[in-house]
Amino acid sequence: MSTATSPPALTSPSVVTKLLNEAGIRPRRSLGQNFLIDANVLRIIEKASALSPSDTVIEVGAGLGALTQALVERCARVYALESDPRLFKVLERELGPAQNLVLVAADAARFDFGGLFEGKPPERVKMVANLPYGIAATLIIDCLYNYPWIGEYTVMVQKEIAKRLTAEPGSKDYSAATVKARCLAGVKRIANISRNSFYPAPRVDSTLLCIKHLEQEVELLPADRAFFNAVVTAAFGQRRKKLANSLSASTEISIDRETIREALSAIGKGPDSRAEQLSPAEFVKIAGRLRKEGG
Repeated sequence: MSTATSPPALTSPSVVTKLLNEAGIRPRRSLGQNFLIDANVLRIIEKASALSPSDTVIEVGAGLGALTQALVERCARVYALESDPRLFKVLERELGPAQNLVLVAADAARFDFGGLFEGKPPERVKMVANLPYGIAATLIIDCLYNYPWIGEYTVMVQKEIAKRLTAEPGSKDYSAATVKARCLAGVKRIANISRNSFYPAPRVDSTLLCIKHLEQEVELLPADRAFFNAVVTAAFGQRRKKLANSLSASTEISIDRETIREALSAIGKGPDSRAEQLSPAEFVKIAGRLRKEGG
């Protein structure tokens, strides 16, 4: 019976390369396969996630299991997702004996997280993960909307994505992703992480974020989410244009310029306002008004 490898060993560059070579794995950038080789970063993640023995944790992209093992040692139960079958075999061999670990062979981008549990999800569910760059922003936003029982996220993302998610109205990084995430959650930057903390080193640096559902979050009815997303996407798709022009040009919204100007006035914004000038809460308000106008 094999025993679990300790976190420092699994973040050792020599151990990482040995495990990859033994499994015949050549890391693929397209899958975000960059493995943590910095034990200090692991400690930063552990501290930021404030793990407790009562926590249930979901990890996306478990890789070789460095973070997984740290989570297993501190939490009630860990659900670790990994889509690469070769890495999944390594995880089974290295960490399989852990009684509180459930390994899930799945692509997180197409996975129903609610299916992890029979019935109602447990209390104190967190996501702690080094997210694959290609799906990070979309996954975070989808989870915030679809799985409100995941109360807190401590996640590593591409630095540029972190800039967008933490941006304020009026800044160049303020985007559709900012609005879609921040109408439901607070986003805080914990630390910037060098690309040299991973093997192979990605082309960009990373940022560790802490994301928490707002205590009084804006509730969007399921039927309204598609419309809200259409408004936000259209607004930032032509961000240099006035909202009255960019929104009226959208075939998904189908509302005339004058109605849009009236809606802007009703929420206290000028008729010439642009996307970057509206806060996430103001986008929710104007989408609600336009939804009523559009029937």
